[in-house]
Amino acid sequence: MKIKDIYRNRYKIRIWWIIALFIVIISISFFYVNFLRDLIYKNTYDNISELSKQTTNQLNNSIDTQKQFVQQMVDFINKGYAKTPEEVFKRFNDDLDTYHFTRLVILDRNGNGSTSDGFVVENYENMEEFFNQKEVYLSENRPSTVSNNQVNIYSKTFSFHDEELVLFATINTENYKDILTRRLFNGQGGTYLINNTGVILIDSFNIVTENNVNLYDFMKEQNGFIDFHDSEGIDIMANNIRNNVNGTFDAKFKSNTYFIHYEKLAENDWYVVTVAPASIIARELNLFLGISLGLCFLITFIVIGTFIYIDISNQKQNRKLYKVAYIDPITSLGNEVLFKEKGALYLQSPSDNKYIVSIDIDKFKALNNIYGYDLCNKILNSLGEKLVNTFPKDNITCRISADIFVSMFSYSGKIDNLIDKLLRQSSKVKIDDSDISINLSIGIYQVTNNDKDINKVLDKAYMARAKTKGLYDVNYYIYDDLLENNLLEEQQIESSMHDALKNEEFKIVYQPKTFTNSEKLAGAEALVRWYKNGEIIPPSKFIPLFEKNKFIIKLDLYIFEHVCKDMASWKEKYNFVPTVSINVSKEHFVEENFIDKYVEITDKYNVDRSKIDLEITESATIDENIDTLKILNNIKAKGFLISIDDFGTGYSSLSMIQSMPFDILKIDKVFVDQANLDSNQNIINYIMLIAEHLGVETIVEGVETKEQVDLIRKINCDIIQGYYYSKPLPKEEFENYFNAN
Repeated sequence: MKIKDIYRNRYKIRIWWIIALFIVIISISFFYVNFLRDLIYKNTYDNISELSKQTTNQLNNSIDTQKQFVQQMVDFINKGYAKTPEEVFKRFNDDLDTYHFTRLVILDRNGNGSTSDGFVVENYENMEEFFNQKEVYLSENRPSTVSNNQVNIYSKTFSFHDEELVLFATINTENYKDILTRRLFNGQGGTYLINNTGVILIDSFNIVTENNVNLYDFMKEQNGFIDFHDSEGIDIMANNIRNNVNGTFDAKFKSNTYFIHYEKLAENDWYVVTVAPASIIARELNLFLGISLGLCFLITFIVIGTFIYIDISNQKQNRKLYKVAYIDPITSLGNEVLFKEKGALYLQSPSDNKYIVSIDIDKFKALNNIYGYDLCNKILNSLGEKLVNTFPKDNITCRISADIFVSMFSYSGKIDNLIDKLLRQSSKVKIDDSDISINLSIGIYQVTNNDKDINKVLDKAYMARAKTKGLYDVNYYIYDDLLENNLLEEQQIESSMHDALKNEEFKIVYQPKTFTNSEKLAGAEALVRWYKNGEIIPPSKFIPLFEKNKFIIKLDLYIFEHVCKDMASWKEKYNFVPTVSINVSKEHFVEENFIDKYVEITDKYNVDRSKIDLEITESATIDENIDTLKILNNIKAKGFLISIDDFGTGYSSLSMIQSMPFDILKIDKVFVDQANLDSNQNIINYIMLIAEHLGVETIVEGVETKEQVDLIRKINCDIIQGYYYSKPLPKEEFENYFNAN
């Protein structure tokens, strides 16, 4: 063989080896790149599925909470606590914002009724849709009858005065968008909420503006999903959704690949469809292909480096998804989902002295109105940092919603000291070189070994926090047996109050009032006592509760009628009727013409209304939503006397008091108890000057000693009421008293 032939043959052999090596390298690179692509796609499928599940869980939790609230309202009605739709509205109106409802509606089968914000509804369509449901039902999107918004309706039927009605609680569909909105992959991803026929209910992309748009058609036609493979994937998704099957697939849109996952909600066969771009993954893949093909001799290094790179990328991507699913964007603390997951695990831990603490900022809505949302977000962020830094290391601190934070930790010291430290450090928040004062309400629950349900321990912390709302100068409350017993006692009282009224367990007693100078009878105050099973339930136990649940309105009318009946009997037996003062709760003032019922009762017993003094507490005169002056003028026009009770303990202005048509100023006993009996510089002296200027009669209550009587005579107060002269007396004993005086 010639040399040139040998070189030619060697060259051929080398070419074949190069070609073979090239093919091997290309094959290895091809299979390796495909392997990585599949790995990346699988990871992306898993991530997009996890995000969709988290969004679905949050939406499920939100819907469950709102359904529970609707059921709670219906239970309230079914137990007979409300006698009219208006009472239902009044009872739950203040809770609507908490559950994101816009209004309540009560309708009959003909679609006629009213709303909690004053609208009248007539002939509302498709009522059978709601009456055919046995449980709390959530409707699909429908236009609001009173606004331009799309709404969803939670409904539950109930019986009311032998008529079957339905309770609506409406929520703006836009509220669900807050849960569905996700800024995924540089803002290119988002979420749809659809029904099982594919109709779009909510679009977090804000692209779909029309109603009843079908997502499948929208993807195929309007958004350019025209490839047969992509169209087939959409058809498979449609079929799976009709058959209640979850799934994930990818499709092209304008040359970009998107990953799509659909996850079924627990409600109404609705589905959450999450869409996320694959553009970031494509760039990573192309980068690796260039490196692999250009640096084949370093393939091992590339493989290792790529795996590291992929791992880092996946971690970053996971962190983004984790942040979306679990992190509060304002404070960077965990959200409610994270707290419940970590809290449930923490309950199982062997740690001792575990506490759960619930915190909110008093009157946070007012702060928003004063300072604006941006600054208040800074307040929330600052408070979150203080909580994390103040509570023990490894605490689980999250922002649940609005201004509500919760924290869980183990602490072996005295919890009061820790909370006092938090209150000191949080009393002022420095924002933009300004010190802003805030007050916190805190509920504390010490976890026991028997506590296994995170929702139940969280509820107890909430209950303890709610307890602070009814106490003055108290920022925190530790859940204890007393609170649990009080709640149980309240439930027992509420369960028996209607029967007690029916069985006349409430008895009237009369505490005499005495003219200061002559010491003759000036009248009496009618008070109520509850005799149950041979024991007396003190008014402090049931009056605040009755004011809260509005039963006080019935009790007041019951007391008023019994007093009128007694006054009529005194007129007949003795031809003498003392002036009797009767308390009127501020809860009556919601109805401007409530006094008409009182007039009917006086007419029924032929009682002189000028002998009846209606006592109005000072706090009842300051509700900005009630025209108090109009109501008082109406009472005065009917011939009743009016007295302002507990004067000086409320917040009404002197200018308001000056404009009111009252006859008597009743001075609270606290001013007598705190008075320096040897001084003329007591507050009660100045109150007497005000009364003299206004030209009204004065009564001092709670007088118990001779020294106090001497002081009252000295300042020329008109009438004295208190144990010094007489305790409250039953009717017969009071008759003997006024006959003797």
